[in-house]
Amino acid sequence: MGKDQELLEAARKGNVAVVEKILGQRAKRSGPLASLRRGPGANVQDSSGYSALHHAALNGHREIVKLLLEHDASTNIVDVKGSSPLHLAAWSGNVDIVRLLLTGPSICNVNLTTKDDETALHCAAQYGHTAVVCLLLEHACDPGIRNCKGETALDLAAQYGRLDTVELLVRTDPSLIQCLKRAAPDIVYPHTPLHLASKNGHK
Repeated sequence: MGKDQELLEAARKGNVAVVEKILGQRAKRSGPLASLRRGPGANVQDSSGYSALHHAALNGHREIVKLLLEHDASTNIVDVKGSSPLHLAAWSGNVDIVRLLLTGPSICNVNLTTKDDETALHCAAQYGHTAVVCLLLEHACDPGIRNCKGETALDLAAQYGRLDTVELLVRTDPSLIQCLKRAAPDIVYPHTPLHLASKNGHK
């Protein structure tokens, strides 16, 4: 197994000692030929586009996320679907890791969208991770961004019956609760978030 793969596997499995060793070896090497001798950087990716930070964020390995960020891991690197580590942490609902990603040292693009035009806010709202939604909003994530189906984070929260999340989003931006058709006539689903919640059996 090469060093790149070793780092990615260690990040996925939560092996702090191995991640620390590999990143430490790279940091210690310097000089004119250092680039030829160094091990993998923090931003190596596997065939799905996952970096070590993707793996650690998705699997809830907080200490590894911290280590990677300290070694210049990018929070904005994306996988083949356009998902950043922030998308994955938001999807899994891990507040601590979302906070780490948002507070640096790498500057995190909180409104980065996937190939389906979804932000981390869409990911968190759909699964009812209200604490993550709150944190993303505090860091200026735009609740008005629509995905490729024309849905905002509020629409997804309502559709899946995440009522605490719906309440938070409506309190944050009351203008969100409008008929989609009025907001964007070319969208084929002219329902308000409340219609979506009712349609799916959530009252």
